[in-house]
Amino acid sequence: MSKPEVMMKPKLLWTALCALIGLALAQVSGEVKLELKAFRVITTQESGKTSEKLEPALDVKPGQVVEYRLEASNTTDRPLSRVALTIPIPKNTYYQALSAQPLQYKGGLTVPEFSFDSGQSFGKAPLKRKVRVSENGQEVEKELEVKPEEYTHVRWVIPQLGARETVVLTLRAVVR
Repeated sequence: MSKPEVMMKPKLLWTALCALIGLALAQVSGEVKLELKAFRVITTQESGKTSEKLEPALDVKPGQVVEYRLEASNTTDRPLSRVALTIPIPKNTYYQALSAQPLQYKGGLTVPEFSFDSGQSFGKAPLKRKVRVSENGQEVEKELEVKPEEYTHVRWVIPQLGARETVVLTLRAVVR
């Protein structure tokens, strides 16, 4: 990889992060403080054991995994209801299947929902898409499963976020 490409990568990643923060901020009011961070996942193998460490994703290359961590804090003195927290998947990456885990919070479980249409609609995995195809000279509608690599957004809708409380959501994406 040439040096100019390496130098551009941090700028592309920073631009993607800024866009993600802007999109996430647009989805919750000023009552919730959001902080989104990106970490490069470093996987090592020693003595048959796999271990991972995270470091700031300042420079990433195709094939590397980035963990996005969204910290959402209720800044008010009262609980907030139905707080939707969304992490868009940057265009230069694809969602790593099963990396967005359910959030266990206050005895409840909030399961992530996914979108493949730029956040217009959400559903639980696996997502289905209807397509029209031609079979034996006739046009028919078929339902196909959407691959996780096609997901564009991941969202958690928290039934109630307590006063002055914080939750942390994570997902991973692979750099294209």
